[in-house]
Amino acid sequence: MGWYEYDSETGYDYHEPSWFYAVAVGRTTGIFTSHGEAAAQVHGYPSFRMRKFSDYEDARDFLEEFDIFCESLTEDGSQERDREEEGPEGGEDGDGDSWFYAVAVGRSTGIFLDFEDARDQIYGYPRSRMEKFLDYDEAEGYIEKNQLLYEEEEEKEEDEDEMKVPAVWFYAVAVGRSTGVYMNHQEAMEQVHGYSGFRMKKFRDFGEAEEYIAFNQVYSSDEEDESEAEAEVEEEIWYYAVAVGRTTGVYTDWQEAMEQVRGYSGFRMKKFLDYSEAQQYIGENRLYYEEDEEEKSDDEEEVEQEEVWYYAVAVGRRIGVYTNRGDALDQVYEYSGFRMKKFLDYNEALGEEWEESEEEQVMEKEEWFYAVAVGRNTGIYTNNEEAIEQVHGYPGFRMKKFLDYDEAEEVGSESEPEEEFETWYYAVTVGRDIGVYTDWQVARDQVYGYSGFRMKKFLDLSEAWEYVRYNKGY
Repeated sequence: MGWYEYDSETGYDYHEPSWFYAVAVGRTTGIFTSHGEAAAQVHGYPSFRMRKFSDYEDARDFLEEFDIFCESLTEDGSQERDREEEGPEGGEDGDGDSWFYAVAVGRSTGIFLDFEDARDQIYGYPRSRMEKFLDYDEAEGYIEKNQLLYEEEEEKEEDEDEMKVPAVWFYAVAVGRSTGVYMNHQEAMEQVHGYSGFRMKKFRDFGEAEEYIAFNQVYSSDEEDESEAEAEVEEEIWYYAVAVGRTTGVYTDWQEAMEQVRGYSGFRMKKFLDYSEAQQYIGENRLYYEEDEEEKSDDEEEVEQEEVWYYAVAVGRRIGVYTNRGDALDQVYEYSGFRMKKFLDYNEALGEEWEESEEEQVMEKEEWFYAVAVGRNTGIYTNNEEAIEQVHGYPGFRMKKFLDYDEAEEVGSESEPEEEFETWYYAVTVGRDIGVYTDWQVARDQVYGYSGFRMKKFLDLSEAWEYVRYNKGY
């Protein structure tokens, strides 16, 4: 398995490969004389098997173990001896025409005198090229010509491979959180996502991306040339004023503002285009209840200065006349069959000849009345903790404290706040947290995805609670 090479001094010399590479498992199996060709068949191939031998027959025997059979090139060395005796010109005497087999593309390129040797160079070789000639010079010219063509084709293939390489994009951010050229699309998007009036464009060339940034940075600084519509869009910022919520204040991010009021009972939030209006809204609503209480306390002080009420307890824990309503109520609160009446005249309060003992003297301590108008159990409470239990976590609750019992009674008698529109009450009897809700979304959260839930809406609060008690068995 060799080839002839022509030398001007020695003539034709026969050459044989020094190593034979037997590929038993690979892309193309067989015996190769070039290590590069053999390695190409097994590189990256799973569980490949390749081995090199100094003797062709040993390589052939190795492949037979894998049921791969190759023709024997020698029969006891007779072919080699015949080839050496015959020489490159053919027969023993050099008579007759001899063919020159020119292998331009194959395992080993060159001019071969033996057809079998030449065929072994191209058999199974991709895009191999071989031609036979009677003239040696023509065979040599054929090889030179085809090798040049082959090199040109390889260059074209390399260029095509380069074209197939994934394109690299350069993302130029001219206006955004952080300007510059980015090679990662996600990183570039982070600079412009949600940014008002951003400018970004992608390029194949890095220089073009830099030019785009330089141009747009200068251009964007000259905003006088932009249209009024574009300027309004870029400058339009909403201010979200949270007056009642978890954390009050002015927010520019809608999501952050919603976190302060979502699920918060009685929240107050409004959006403005003007920052001062947002602050004014917060100030008005934050001080609304405080001002209301101050006004009422002033009125109470005026009434107290003008009129003094005397509370006569005829039946209670301790009978007597009290000037402090809280003290008087303590004597009759939850007392069976109590009797209490108030008078403007002290003598009228003592009409039944009640006598005050030292223990029944009025205690000069301030007493608050907690009026629960909307809650679990409406009414007037003198204990703050007990009143809080009725409204804590109750949607749309209404509770206010007073120093005057009559005022508390007026508020407590109101079953629900006056509204300009209908209010629906959503009664949840089977769900995550049972109760009556005025917010549809909050009520829906209690039953959404809950197996066997029960919920019904009412216009009357008492009907809603009755529905809850009936279905819960209390």
